[in-house]
Amino acid sequence: MTGELKIAAGGPYLVCVRACDGGFFPVPYVGDNDSLAKICQALCPNAQTQLYSMPFGGTIEDSVSTSGLPYASLPNAGKFEQAVDQDCSCRRKDQSWAEALAGIEARLPRHAGDILVTPEISEQMSRPTSPPQISVAKAHAAEADALALVEKPEPQSVVLDANGVDFNLNAATAAVSRETSGIGVEETGSAHYDLNQGQVVEQIGPDGSARRVRIVAPTLY
Repeated sequence: MTGELKIAAGGPYLVCVRACDGGFFPVPYVGDNDSLAKICQALCPNAQTQLYSMPFGGTIEDSVSTSGLPYASLPNAGKFEQAVDQDCSCRRKDQSWAEALAGIEARLPRHAGDILVTPEISEQMSRPTSPPQISVAKAHAAEADALALVEKPEPQSVVLDANGVDFNLNAATAAVSRETSGIGVEETGSAHYDLNQGQVVEQIGPDGSARRVRIVAPTLY
């Protein structure tokens, strides 16, 4: 409504406001108000800044300064929306952003545990670490273990033929004769019989199937 005074409530969302035109940008850090106010000024070194707070989802008109003054009380509130002031900028006309923010590290507040990574420190961190030093005794022990592994005979590898049978075992088996293995020789008392001796007859087994049986024992009367 026209003439109605809007009371700003502020909030947890912090922004930096340029005093010269009311332009603002969010604070990308977390900390106390004094530290964040210094960060605001460090991020916009060419203009005077103030720290404001606003509610999430609100607008800049809902923000208040750290002293409790609403954004509307700023003399240049909203000026950035009407015209661009070339003299009201966070950097000078002849500066790049890299040049404008070159000394920002020196202006920012330091906290315990903070690590400032300079180009020199970055180069050191990117170098490979040195290998751990090994004592002479450990080096000799490692050399002895390596020699023991070299001198230890390797187990004979298994070679399979086309049928998946151990080739070496198959060759050794073929070299054994029937006579040396005892296969094909039957002994009854003091008499010996080879595979071609004896009478072959057919008999019916308990399951009804016929089978051939060779009789090599002497006939009993």
